[in-house]
Amino acid sequence: MMNQLSPTIKGLITGGAMIAATLVAYFGFKIPFNSSEQFVTLSLYTAGIIWALVVFKKQNNEPASFKMFFQEGFKVFIVVTLLMVVYSFFYYLFDHSQRDAMIENTNKLLLEQKERMPSEIAENAKQIKKMFLPMMVGICLFKHLIIGVLITAITGGFLISQQKD
Repeated sequence: MMNQLSPTIKGLITGGAMIAATLVAYFGFKIPFNSSEQFVTLSLYTAGIIWALVVFKKQNNEPASFKMFFQEGFKVFIVVTLLMVVYSFFYYLFDHSQRDAMIENTNKLLLEQKERMPSEIAENAKQIKKMFLPMMVGICLFKHLIIGVLITAITGGFLISQQKD
């Protein structure tokens, strides 16, 4: 049954598991989203793509090309990326703790340098508030796309090397 799922469904399952792990980490262990401590989500991401590619290899009776493996992995990681970007948008929209910590740290550094006027520091804080959400969503988007491409390419290459000619 699990092997008959489409790559899109596998992406939804993987993305859902990643969001669930992120929520458990945040509410259970107070680990913020996108922090380096959330390695579990990246492990789930890797496992989801590998799962899809290994099942794809088993279902193909003839040797598959790199392009075929990449297409299969792409269908998974693009869905995961979409889910994580939507989650990221709502997370940063409603939780301002990381944004406020960034503003506080920046203000502290600017005050220590004594090169800026208080009005300039206040204006800088306003700019950070305006750009924080799009910046973090963009980072999430590119991070998940790049990681998805790398995992798919590496796993696809490995599986091709394991095929019998």
